[in-house]
Amino acid sequence: MSGLLLPEDRDVGPIVESSCLLDDAGALQAAAQKDGYLHFRGFLPESLLGPVRAFTREAFAEFGWVQTDPENMPEMRAIKNAKLSGRGWDDRNWVDFQVTFSKHPDFLALAESRLVMDVLDAVAGEPVWLASKNFCLIQLPGSPEQTTLPHQDEWYLPRCDSMWAMWAPLVDMPMEVGPLGVVAGSQERRVGDHFTAFSGLQVEPKVVWATNEMKAGDVVFFSSRTIHCAWSNMSSTLAQVSADVRYEPRSVGKDSKLRKH
Repeated sequence: MSGLLLPEDRDVGPIVESSCLLDDAGALQAAAQKDGYLHFRGFLPESLLGPVRAFTREAFAEFGWVQTDPENMPEMRAIKNAKLSGRGWDDRNWVDFQVTFSKHPDFLALAESRLVMDVLDAVAGEPVWLASKNFCLIQLPGSPEQTTLPHQDEWYLPRCDSMWAMWAPLVDMPMEVGPLGVVAGSQERRVGDHFTAFSGLQVEPKVVWATNEMKAGDVVFFSSRTIHCAWSNMSSTLAQVSADVRYEPRSVGKDSKLRKH
């Protein structure tokens, strides 16, 4: 996916926070069905998030992308002129790291924590399981070609219409770093045409995007049909780093493309 994607070029409003609903499973499910997303500030404790950020930072430092930080601060400072190959998805280090990331015990502790599962159980109305296709995404400064353009996950995974994802920034994301943006209610649309895997979805200019700066520990849950993006990283020094995690109800049949084997 290539090209600059900036919130100042779009009609944007604040992303609605759902923390007041956490103790009411019915209200969580109703809000999820209405808006196609749920957002919680300070949702993930540092005890779960910090270890994931630490092993991710260590790997990215070895690849020559970010600086080391023994204090494991909630930011990753990029090494000057660091680049991933191509769009990032064809960088061998990045591709190989995804296998390590998705199987790492610290990632699994976070992704399968009761805290996370309780929200998604409420959304699904039944127990969920951690699916496959989980990634750690990074966009380095000066790399607009790696921007995650607007899209719907179901276009890439057409037999996964009951899937929900959790987007969790591993670092603080002021607007210049490029946090997530979602289109509320877009889960009610049909899956739109994505002309290629990297072209994204054409979204009409009048659409209002929900977005705001994020902190490490914040999360956004969204459905497979919810239109979303990550704005281009316009920082000169900071990397955009997040976990992109997928879940499905346990009742989903064997034909799901996300079922673990």
